Amino acid sequence: MKNRDAVHADAPVHLDTLAHLARRNAEQWPATTAVRWRDADGVWCRRSYAEAWQASEETARGLMALGLEPGDRVAVLSDLRPEWTFTLMGAAAAGLVVVSLLPTTVPEEIEHVLGDCAAKAVLCENTAQLAKVEAVWSRLPHLRQAVLVDPPDLAPDRSKEDGGARTARTTTLAGLRARGRTDTSPEALRSRSDAVRAEDLLAIIYTSGTTGPKKGCALTHGNYVSVLRAHPQPPPKPDAAADHSNGTVFVVTGPHTIAMLMQVLVWWSRYTLVYRRGSSTDLLADEVREARPQILPLVPLALEQIYGAVLASRPQEDTALLIEAARAGLEVRERRSRGERIPSRLESWFATADRTLFADVRAHFGGAVRRVTVSGASVSQDILGFFLGCGVPIVECYGMTETAAAATTNSPDDYRLGTVGKPLPGIEVDIAPDGEVLIRGANVFPGYWGCHDDDFGAVRDGWLHTGDLGSVDDDGYLRLTGRKKELIQLSHGVAVTPNPLERELRTSPLISNAVAYGEGKPHLVVLLTLDASRVREWAAGRGLPTDLPGLVRHPKLLGELTRVLADANAKLQEYYRARKFTVLERDLSIEEGELTISMKVARPVVHDRFRERFEALYE
Repeated sequence: MKNRDAVHADAPVHLDTLAHLARRNAEQWPATTAVRWRDADGVWCRRSYAEAWQASEETARGLMALGLEPGDRVAVLSDLRPEWTFTLMGAAAAGLVVVSLLPTTVPEEIEHVLGDCAAKAVLCENTAQLAKVEAVWSRLPHLRQAVLVDPPDLAPDRSKEDGGARTARTTTLAGLRARGRTDTSPEALRSRSDAVRAEDLLAIIYTSGTTGPKKGCALTHGNYVSVLRAHPQPPPKPDAAADHSNGTVFVVTGPHTIAMLMQVLVWWSRYTLVYRRGSSTDLLADEVREARPQILPLVPLALEQIYGAVLASRPQEDTALLIEAARAGLEVRERRSRGERIPSRLESWFATADRTLFADVRAHFGGAVRRVTVSGASVSQDILGFFLGCGVPIVECYGMTETAAAATTNSPDDYRLGTVGKPLPGIEVDIAPDGEVLIRGANVFPGYWGCHDDDFGAVRDGWLHTGDLGSVDDDGYLRLTGRKKELIQLSHGVAVTPNPLERELRTSPLISNAVAYGEGKPHLVVLLTLDASRVREWAAGRGLPTDLPGLVRHPKLLGELTRVLADANAKLQEYYRARKFTVLERDLSIEEGELTISMKVARPVVHDRFRERFEALYE
């Protein structure tokens, strides 16, 4: 089937690095909107590619004025925002290496990351983030300078208490840019850009591993360029003005693996990047509608939240009918793609539903979306099928931090439900004898910063050992079945993956997370956490108390969750089913170490912390 997103003349195929990317866009499309965001008052703001390059260039020249040399590391401790992107583009131009830190990172983890990569500078979003760096600065011998993005508040000046050391080693971003304008020439920066090579590092992203200290994935300019060249380019718009944007990309995740790729993709393909107003998941569905993106990369948790918002927008008695209609819609769309004849009555019903019922569902994505991608963790096939049936151009894809976030993808025109698609051009996928997925290509990272790993993540003979389990069908589609390290060995010798059970349970709007348990046991049990807003709404509609600690023990809620578990079990083979469950009084969190940066469950942490509750389910 023809790919609507075929490569066209806008694709900068001549670039081997990203060092000149921001400069190139400013020169060719100076007036095109590069980024959009809402300020603290809710007013939309924008910067053109020319304005973005000015900010990026001045940041780069400022970092050079601090004495940072090619290959030196500069960390960013902030939410994803324009200054984050401008720092990334500036670092790329100056031959520096960006290190990402989420704003939720605790001082101990900041010390580990900044010390491990020997960062010489760190950009802090505000004084609260700066305070975390200052708490561990004495143990970071390589760190020279902190740069404050937002001006400090009117809190008491404590610089005099430490002999003025804070003043000497901290500047504002505005001050850094001003120093760059006066102390480093544009020619010096251009010379730096010219010297960058494809094998030079662009970023170190510390993996959100579920065990042990985080390791830094060292990713090169060449890694990202290979993915960008393989990525489907936006369709040309011959009737548009010469300075048009090819569409809006809305990134819902924090500044980690997916966001890193999306930032450079926006510049590579001349999109406009729209930022979230914060990190609260409660507002996510509304923000997606408001942003009206053409390209929407999601993680499964975000997709589940949009799915919950769709169901919650309709009367409860209508949700079952909507789900059934989506199933029928999916059948019609799949039969059309196979060239089969559709009965006239079904065709007529579908045409009406697509204009009304399904259009209402698509409106939750803003009404302009051309491509929704889902990656980062296991995703419910029922939810994917629901949105596909409603005409949302949604596809599941696959990648890791170690592959610059991309390896395989479906496309809206050529997808196979239940798979993560085919390898991108230039990328190979194979399956090891034990079922492990292997990846080879220019997107595969050169290794972890400062260490060698013989287990998952190791690159042997050019093949990345991913730690994921899967299979490739006769048509080349990759199907993932679990993680090697997450297999649960039951007492009768059967090894099962917890993903199918957990995935099915998370399709319930009431459930935010599910964690299976059962190593050495005769069967699985599961710990559930609740979506607070959805479960309170559910309880209020039934006249039940809405306080979460009391609600988790209420017989009516437990009865509803029992039904949800029974429905999930009915779709699974015997050994993949759970016999009992327990409900946590709160959700899992990144701050407590129970979720990774990419919102995956840190299974060993959860198992250890709640072991007594799991074990009680076997009594």
